[in-house]
Amino acid sequence: MRFVNLLVLLCFSLSSMAFMSGIDPSRDTQGELEIIGATIPLAPASASVNAGYVKFTNTSEKDVEFHNFTSPVYDSVEMHITETKSGSAKMKQVSKILVPANSSVELKPGGAHLMLIGPRRDVQAGEKILMIAQDSLERRFMLKFTVVDMRQETSHKDHNHNHNHDHNHSH
Repeated sequence: MRFVNLLVLLCFSLSSMAFMSGIDPSRDTQGELEIIGATIPLAPASASVNAGYVKFTNTSEKDVEFHNFTSPVYDSVEMHITETKSGSAKMKQVSKILVPANSSVELKPGGAHLMLIGPRRDVQAGEKILMIAQDSLERRFMLKFTVVDMRQETSHKDHNHNHNHDHNHSH
């Protein structure tokens, strides 16, 4: 029986459309959780790992404890925290991320983050990546991460800043 369930899950994760049709209101929820600024910085095409950042705001009276993240675009998704011991920061994998009742938790560069391992295809800037978070009650939260090209973000700002300067190009 377990094997059949696994097969069904595999089929669902292959296509986000198939997954969307498999929504079960008792298990798929968003209401008490606000998901803010879910981003994945664009990595070089050859990179085998990347990171995901997001802020969760829990507006309910109960803690939400995430135990598992999956994405059809990555082989696996791990939860990591950054620990600083005697001045040096080390990444450490954790088995859960807790978002306390009426509180926020932010996964951000230099802190806790999602480690995205084994991209199954090249991802493009501006693309939305589906991620499914499962909590301790086996409820599923659907997250859409936007792929952001950090270099472009900063070069756009620089470009706008300099747009009326005449650059001398020597040929």
